[in-house]
Amino acid sequence: MGSRFFYILQGGLAGFFFGTSAIFIRFLPLMDPFMIGFYRLIVSSIILTIISMVFYRTILFETFKNRGLKASILGVIIGGHFAAYISSVKDTTIMNATVLTNMTPVFASLFSWIFFQVKLSSKSILGISLSLIGMVVIFWGARNGEANIIGDFEAVVAALLWALYLVFGREVRLKSHPITIMIPIYITSSILLLFSGFFFGNPRQPSLSEVPALLGLAIFPTTLGHTLSFSSLKGLQPYQTAILSLLEPIVATLLAIPLFNEIPQANALIGASLIFAGIYLVLSMER
Repeated sequence: MGSRFFYILQGGLAGFFFGTSAIFIRFLPLMDPFMIGFYRLIVSSIILTIISMVFYRTILFETFKNRGLKASILGVIIGGHFAAYISSVKDTTIMNATVLTNMTPVFASLFSWIFFQVKLSSKSILGISLSLIGMVVIFWGARNGEANIIGDFEAVVAALLWALYLVFGREVRLKSHPITIMIPIYITSSILLLFSGFFFGNPRQPSLSEVPALLGLAIFPTTLGHTLSFSSLKGLQPYQTAILSLLEPIVATLLAIPLFNEIPQANALIGASLIFAGIYLVLSMER
């Protein structure tokens, strides 16, 4: 019982740290999404590399040798995810951005059905339907001026890309160490974001006042959040870890109320409730 609580605590802390991501991004209003993503991932890569060189040196070299190429391909997908997610946080409400991005399990189920002919149960179909209705409700609220429909769309793109990563990267993740495998993924992502910044953004060094938010973004949601989430899988089922990750939009929304005076509107609350109910139904089928 005590051991199980330890893993639940890890998953819960991961969800909490994920919830700080949107807050740190909002404290970087003058930096474009590509460069925020680049600095976030390159700092996290450095931290993970130092940890791996100290504790997992042999595993690290094996990871780059045997799975470096596949990890790099996943890194391209993750780079797109981060760019879309950071853009959504800047363009719409924090609640909309985090709720819509967390529709990943719904899209992952659809991709599994489309690409691998995984049969969907009636419960999963109901969950997917509820989540899609919730998404429409949120988009309708943005249409009426409660948020920004472009930012909402970017959040959905972020969810779709993360779902692709989960579905097509499953084999790589299962056969790899949770810390060392993230290094080639993050390095590839950071390179992609850097080049995207030169072509589509405004590449520059962060100012001194921006450094704390960038470090917070790299340490808490990226390094600690993802590491704890992976670690919790040792004692929890994937659906349980995914449900705990839903703390992200709750924590982010609660923090956004006093920090940015972002009070959720009725459409957003109704849409989020439908999405959460749908995600729960989809994830519960993994038991």
